[in-house]
Amino acid sequence: MRRTARLIPALIVLIPTLALSGAGNVPTPESVFGFKPGADYKLATYEQSIEYFKKLAASSEYITLMEAGKTTQGRGFYIAFISNPKNLAAIDHYREIARRLAHPLGLSDAEAHKLAQEGKAIVDLDGGLHATEVAGMQQTPKLAYDLINGADDPKIKEILDNVIVMLLPTSNPDGQQMVAEWYMKNVGTPYELSGLPRLFQDYVGHDNNRDAYMLNMIESRVIEHALRQWEPQIVYVQHQTAPFPTRIWVPPFSEPIGKEAPYVISRETNMIGMAIAQGLDEHGMTGTTHLGTFTDAWYAGYGDYTPTFKNVATFWTETALYGLATPHEYTINDLPQAYRDLRPQSLYASPWTPGWWRLGDAVAYMETASMSVLEYAAKYRESLLYNRYQSGRDQIARGKKDGPFAYLFPQEQRDPVAVVELLRRLAFGGLRVSQLTAPATIDDVEYPAGTWVIPTDQEFAAVAREVLDVQKYPDMRQYPGGPPARPYDASGWTLPMQMGVKMGIASKPLSDDVRAKMKVIGSMPDPNVKPTTYNKANDVDAAPFDSVPGIGFDADPAAAAIVPPPGKLTGSGAALSVDPAENNAFRAINRAWKQGASVRFLAGAANRGARYLITGLSASAQNDLVKSLALTAERTSASGTPLKKPRIGLFEPWGSSTDEGWTRWLLEQYGFDLVIMHPEDFHGRLQDKVDVIILASDARLPTPGGAGAGRGAVPAQAGAADQVGAAGRGGTGGQGAGRGAGAGQAGAAAPAGGGRGGGRGAVRPEYSYTLTQDDVDGLEAFIRGGGTLVCFNAAYRFAVQQFKLPVKNVVDGLRPDDFFLRGSLVEVTTNPAHPAMAGMPDKAAVFADGNPVFETTEGFKGTVLAKYQETGSPLLSGFMIGEKYVQGKAAALDVELDQGHVILLGFSPQWRDQSFGTFRVVFNSALYAPPVRAATK
Repeated sequence: MRRTARLIPALIVLIPTLALSGAGNVPTPESVFGFKPGADYKLATYEQSIEYFKKLAASSEYITLMEAGKTTQGRGFYIAFISNPKNLAAIDHYREIARRLAHPLGLSDAEAHKLAQEGKAIVDLDGGLHATEVAGMQQTPKLAYDLINGADDPKIKEILDNVIVMLLPTSNPDGQQMVAEWYMKNVGTPYELSGLPRLFQDYVGHDNNRDAYMLNMIESRVIEHALRQWEPQIVYVQHQTAPFPTRIWVPPFSEPIGKEAPYVISRETNMIGMAIAQGLDEHGMTGTTHLGTFTDAWYAGYGDYTPTFKNVATFWTETALYGLATPHEYTINDLPQAYRDLRPQSLYASPWTPGWWRLGDAVAYMETASMSVLEYAAKYRESLLYNRYQSGRDQIARGKKDGPFAYLFPQEQRDPVAVVELLRRLAFGGLRVSQLTAPATIDDVEYPAGTWVIPTDQEFAAVAREVLDVQKYPDMRQYPGGPPARPYDASGWTLPMQMGVKMGIASKPLSDDVRAKMKVIGSMPDPNVKPTTYNKANDVDAAPFDSVPGIGFDADPAAAAIVPPPGKLTGSGAALSVDPAENNAFRAINRAWKQGASVRFLAGAANRGARYLITGLSASAQNDLVKSLALTAERTSASGTPLKKPRIGLFEPWGSSTDEGWTRWLLEQYGFDLVIMHPEDFHGRLQDKVDVIILASDARLPTPGGAGAGRGAVPAQAGAADQVGAAGRGGTGGQGAGRGAGAGQAGAAAPAGGGRGGGRGAVRPEYSYTLTQDDVDGLEAFIRGGGTLVCFNAAYRFAVQQFKLPVKNVVDGLRPDDFFLRGSLVEVTTNPAHPAMAGMPDKAAVFADGNPVFETTEGFKGTVLAKYQETGSPLLSGFMIGEKYVQGKAAALDVELDQGHVILLGFSPQWRDQSFGTFRVVFNSALYAPPVRAATK
């Protein structure tokens, strides 16, 4: 007899379940996979995993499976809910309780206590979002089976009675499919541990857990949409690798943690981390460590930390990984010298004794950690639910007595859509945004009607403080006068600065008069609203003015209600003049080209910046562009320089280039057609293929013995080495390596040799092309003949070395203790008269991430595009050491090379596709053609 689930069908596909006992009637994972999860040299694909979960759901009343949305590649994104049948039959009721406690406005302490007593803990367990960290995704089917098959075991029964397990088989479905298929194709060959020849998630690969507040990626929005509908009290994401030689790293986190992290939730996370460690030791699984200097939780964009600011105990663990499913044996001599005595330490109390390490070991550690979290949730169910309420209640109270009391965003902006892009993301993530219905004076500033307001007396206010305030990374030193600790990832990301958005702050409580003029956009979350799917497959772009196509942020009514002022079209004449200060001007240009129109470039005058002119469109087509893209444009009779649609080459190395992925996403979202170039595509006449070539920061060309040597070959599989930096969470621009790794430190690499697969990282011949000298000469000829090479950040090195450009990086070779500028926002003075900088303000915030600092040398011909101030510090948000090294130096250059140009951008103009304020530098550079150069010379 089939059980009827109470979840509404709109939730997506509900897999029917049978009213059978949990124990003894459910299929094993190996019955579908053909092997046990964790077996040597075996990886289950995502499709196999979901096939198993569907069979499990069809055979047991202890599980309900739902499809929460679609991935970038169109796969179903599934979540399994596991609990006892009585809880699942009333799952809507328990979801309503969780949502009500998460949004405590109007709820008394007594009412919250009553709801906490009645409710069930909802625990989000995530098999992982880094597909090369394979154990978590192999563990989730086994965990589901063991929970359901063991339903009669007293410990598991306690879990199923008190907890609703929200199990994500993985939050990287496309990646799991690709990595498993790749490994199984190569296992038993010399290429067993070779890396996947492309990113394991479109478009960002390993950076997919750095997108939690921007929500650019489809998968990020699917997860956020689900979290806001279910409001779990715990979110736990599995990662690999731990700092060698430890076997698993668990909370408490390293210092520093997020400045706005609610203290009750941070304490809760620490307790759970200790519970995991105890559970592992109770099961004889040694090698757990905490804290150290491995990974901090300072960056607010982690998918496995951002929910903390929404009062959810959120954390990750890092379990050791050698090489996917390939086992490895360690000896005592493989351990760092300081750990060979196997001495117990305060936070590494059970040192791991070397021996074999297998995928099955990692799976066992992860499952034990998951079970420990569930046991904690079962025992402290009521506290978890009440603490969720209490932390939100306290955030509301804080916003009434501590400033900032509100963040204010006028509609009048240099780019009126950028502010909407910012606010829609925050609203989609659960922040309530209001709008002034009439002018109001706040802190002696007159704000017009239509101004958006984010008051801080709301439960998720910590998110607003984290992403809107200026970050000041703490000055932490090992000893007085000693070297400072450096951030693991970004140290400053203040969104209004990155996005070029003007924001005001209320330093005094909002008056009753002001509040009377504020209208909330949307409403308080209704706990009775049924869950819905995030349907990215919608063919109609719900909000064509923003950068996220399809349903975008319109899946949330509050986010959908935030729209820019209507497009404005003035003047007369045949040409449509669009302003590069507005990012959507470039979307208009590309749409116009696709409609057969022509584009011209109009150089800036003394009182006006450069413009792009579109001709050949009908009046109605012009109106449509302006209206749909919310542009401020004018018709004009001005004439400019004809601009041919450029053929834009974007270099994609074989392997993983996250920076290239972010660049590709940005250019595609704004309508640019790309020619994707791999190393072998540089063979032959480039003039016949492209007009512009873009090198992302981490996508250096592979040249024998030169800059970027070896980068075209696919590296060893991410996570293949049991050491810090091999996989784990990584850093921005590699800066994580600077922190060390607590127990193990960088450099404690596993020995070479990949089991029966032969040498580590052997590269398949089809992905091993290295540029010849003829290729390099051909690239130089392409530039000298009039082509454009655009180099982001670290890619400058290739151009400077290969073409002997008269440019010097003055911070090259400096010790990090003398100069450090990674993951921070700094101010530069720009040169808006240059076409590459068209639309930029005179002073701009740029994202610096291990950037070069330029000085021109004898023979330089070209233009300084941006430079640092002569005195003082350019730091706006984050962390910097050595300001004296940048004072008066160049941050970006246009270097002339005969008829061509090399644009060196010593910053990250598209960093994680957050820096809307510098997107136009990317677009302008891509359009920097010979006619434009001639017109502005």
